[in-house]
Amino acid sequence: MATGNLAGIQSECGNLSVTAAKPDEDLLIASVSLNGLWGSKNGGSSWQQLGTGSGSAMITNRGTAIIFDPAHSATFWEVGIYNGLGVYRTTDDGTTFTALGNEQPGDLVSIDFTDPNRQTLVAGGHEMSQTLNLSTNGGTDWTSIGSMLPQNTNCVNPLVLDSQTFLVGCAGYGGGVTGVWRTTDQGAHWASQTMSGGAKAALLASDGTIYWGSANGNGMTRSMDKGVTWTDLGNGDVIAVTPVELPDGRIATLGSDTVMISSDKGMTWTPGSTELPYSDATGLTYSTQEKAFFIWHFTCGNPPVPVPSDAIMAYPFDYTVQ
Repeated sequence: MATGNLAGIQSECGNLSVTAAKPDEDLLIASVSLNGLWGSKNGGSSWQQLGTGSGSAMITNRGTAIIFDPAHSATFWEVGIYNGLGVYRTTDDGTTFTALGNEQPGDLVSIDFTDPNRQTLVAGGHEMSQTLNLSTNGGTDWTSIGSMLPQNTNCVNPLVLDSQTFLVGCAGYGGGVTGVWRTTDQGAHWASQTMSGGAKAALLASDGTIYWGSANGNGMTRSMDKGVTWTDLGNGDVIAVTPVELPDGRIATLGSDTVMISSDKGMTWTPGSTELPYSDATGLTYSTQEKAFFIWHFTCGNPPVPVPSDAIMAYPFDYTVQ
């Protein structure tokens, strides 16, 4: 296990909500609901609280995603639900955080990485209809662009491709529609591209391929033309968590009880681990430096709900030989 001293921290339902590995640094980051972000530089053996620098905003939300800037190593964003504001950014590798405007808690934020100034951001709400917000000034101000999306469902998982072109995943909360919608005019108009996909965050791979877990809980869908057309993949082999890209270009995600790996863009999958110690894994990340997958889950109950000792597990996997 890789929970270290996070085990036992008093939290709430959803206590260990997300873990992410920085691609260019031996640093794991974990969100503990009500207790902010924590970092480990030794594979999860020990953790230190982030955001302790002078003037840092205090993060108390239940983290749902951490997004790293591919060109600026010290910059990343955190987004989360409940308990305070929803989107934060650091430019000093987690020493201090700044809340981005008054953006409310939500499931995901996506950033236009084609713009060197990172001005365009899109953030989705949580289990809410037509709640999608756009910022064109780096997160200082936000405006709604969700009014033309389907009602009675949660289209809250954005993927920004450029300053005008966005995708959003609809996860079907409350029995509403699922799938991926696309805009080329900053959300003034939206078009349905597929009824598959839409669950949680999509993976935009280094070759431009987009992989998106299906909202029905099984399989995923893939686009190789910026979200215009889609091919369904892996039904029954993989579950609807956000996949990750290994340094050699293979794709990894979770199956029902193992890590699953594909070397042919998701057409076929093979196990990449032995059986996981729990069946309710929430997601996975891969650390290039540790050469390991890190898989996590959370627990629920009447608060306070301490972080369980098995919240994060490490599974060694050397992509260069396995």
